[in-house]
Amino acid sequence: MHLYLEGIVDDVDSIRYSSAESMRRRGVEVFPETEVIKVDPKNHTIRVKDLKSGEERDEKYDKLILGIGSTPFLPDIPGNDLENISLYGGRDCSVKLRKKIEDPDIKNVVVVGGGYIGVEAAMSFAIGGKNVTMINRSDRPLQVNLDKEFTDILLEEFKKHNIVFKGNEDLKEYKGEGGKVVSVITDKEEYPADYVISALGSRPATKWLENVIELNKRGFIEIDDHMKTSEEDIYAVGGATLLRYNPSENHANIDLATNARKQGRIAAKNIMGEDFEYKGTQGTSGLKVFDYYFASTGLNEKTAEHTDYNYDSVYLETLALDEYLPDDMNARVYAKLYYDKDNHRVLGAQIMSKKDLTAHIQAVSMAIRGRLSIEDLAYGDFFFQPQFNRPWNIINELGLAAEKKEKCK
Repeated sequence: MHLYLEGIVDDVDSIRYSSAESMRRRGVEVFPETEVIKVDPKNHTIRVKDLKSGEERDEKYDKLILGIGSTPFLPDIPGNDLENISLYGGRDCSVKLRKKIEDPDIKNVVVVGGGYIGVEAAMSFAIGGKNVTMINRSDRPLQVNLDKEFTDILLEEFKKHNIVFKGNEDLKEYKGEGGKVVSVITDKEEYPADYVISALGSRPATKWLENVIELNKRGFIEIDDHMKTSEEDIYAVGGATLLRYNPSENHANIDLATNARKQGRIAAKNIMGEDFEYKGTQGTSGLKVFDYYFASTGLNEKTAEHTDYNYDSVYLETLALDEYLPDDMNARVYAKLYYDKDNHRVLGAQIMSKKDLTAHIQAVSMAIRGRLSIEDLAYGDFFFQPQFNRPWNIINELGLAAEKKEKCK
């Protein structure tokens, strides 16, 4: 929704992949403003509530797919019910936030949380001319996606665009006057705030499914690689599920639209009688932060620490194209590769530049899934034309750097 918040797209309702009308044209019955409030696996029924009339009814199912997703998290602290404190996510929230960006009375904005959502919100308000303070529990933003070499660069971009980053601080209280928030209090400082965006991630919307299907301790739905839950004929997809995470060979919540769409197709295939297995995810994602484009896949410094791998990494700074090309075609590139020192298997990578090179990360994503080695990357076949890349692609160079590092030991 940041495209709408930044004014790149004017119609919020145009930012969608489908509509009720397009789904109906495909033969799908759509019931807007309707909520499923109960599932009865034994009798293969769901309890449905019409949110306009309040009426409830039971519906039968042969197969059921749960795509209930997650809900933004609002911390239970003093003052969280004050006016001008908003969550970030969804259509209605985005419409509300854009009005606040355009409101001349809103000058000081505090964003709580330094992940993708927090960074997108902070950028949107900074571009809108607001004074933005970002508060984060960890010492860096985007720590789940990028290592320090990259976030140090982005923090300099924050400063250039009037975003003040405050790391290693815990949120304690929202202070208000006249029912509206006026400041945010952490364990270290108090920050003036005309408006606050809570961007502390989300939680699976599964409370109502307790004792119905198997959930883990954090409330995520347990599924197998066919998207089946613990109950016969019930499948689950999307942000409320755990997926096979290939880099660490365990299961994790990787709440990305790319994963959810694949899960939905796989669930449908299996419902229709195919035996189709999900092959896992690498958690591949990307973002544009002001002038910088970045993408990451697989393990990084933070996530690798929670594995048993004997891992190492290589970091490169180079040019996107050969030096003889004009500066307006070229750009500095920052890239990093993680690998297993014992068998040289590729585990993860990050790339960032003012030139959009994010598509390069797709090759590393597939290398992780295919269990390829650093040597496979070093001598992999990538096409060459001077205006597109160099004879040794940046992915080749990462593999070569890792190979050299291992030979020098």
